[in-house]
Amino acid sequence: MSGVFNMDGLEMVFTKVTPSLIRLKDIFSNDTFKSSWLKITLHEIVLNSEIVNFFLNMADRRKEFHIFGCDMPLDFKHENAFKFRTNDYGDARWVTLSDMIKIRGVENVSLYRTTLSSNHVRYFIDRWINCQEDMFLWMQIRAVEIIQLGGGLFNELVVLEHHVNPTNMRYFILAKSTSRAYKLLSINHDVDYVVLTAWKPYENIQEKFKNVYEIMELLEKEKTLEKEFEETTNATKWREYSNQIQELKKKIHELGVVYRDGRATI
Repeated sequence: MSGVFNMDGLEMVFTKVTPSLIRLKDIFSNDTFKSSWLKITLHEIVLNSEIVNFFLNMADRRKEFHIFGCDMPLDFKHENAFKFRTNDYGDARWVTLSDMIKIRGVENVSLYRTTLSSNHVRYFIDRWINCQEDMFLWMQIRAVEIIQLGGGLFNELVVLEHHVNPTNMRYFILAKSTSRAYKLLSINHDVDYVVLTAWKPYENIQEKFKNVYEIMELLEKEKTLEKEFEETTNATKWREYSNQIQELKKKIHELGVVYRDGRATI
């Protein structure tokens, strides 16, 4: 079949009618299907663990897996649940914090219906910021309640804010680990959901955010110098730090940063 049709990048959608396990095994016993599919979507079918396990056993970080309009088994577990390039779960009530903090090296994750609380989301974001490795490039999480991003989450962190509208805020932060390739982190928060994004330094993001990484580095340097300024008892060092801090403030202002209630904002 592959000699007649080019099937690379094949998208397969199973909708309305639940396929039997026998049928699935028959379809994917074909070497062409097994090697050429790029994206699988399960839509509005009755799921059981056997069917989901069948697909997750084929997890591949080059491919996509989507489940929409289906109720997942609430006790579902699988070590490959987040090992596709894209992992979309319309019903993610079975997903736990333990599952989430194990995510590594994928592009996209969507958790639309969860049992996660505001505390759960804050804890996960903290783990993401402090993780030694890149976990994902984009992730959406919807909680069961209004998400409060206070509670000490941003304590000791350098944060740059962007106000979208009264309920929608974006926060830029640098990953704690210097070994991560995607160091610039963004938290887009609106009522009961967050969208978490990770970029490489100076990656070609939206035009209005093109200077964000440079701003973050300057803000980090300013924080370090202010700490050294407060701790020094040497008059020469004191003047040196003071001049450097003023120069940094000037550069930060030139890049469009203003302060709202003491918080850096663009």
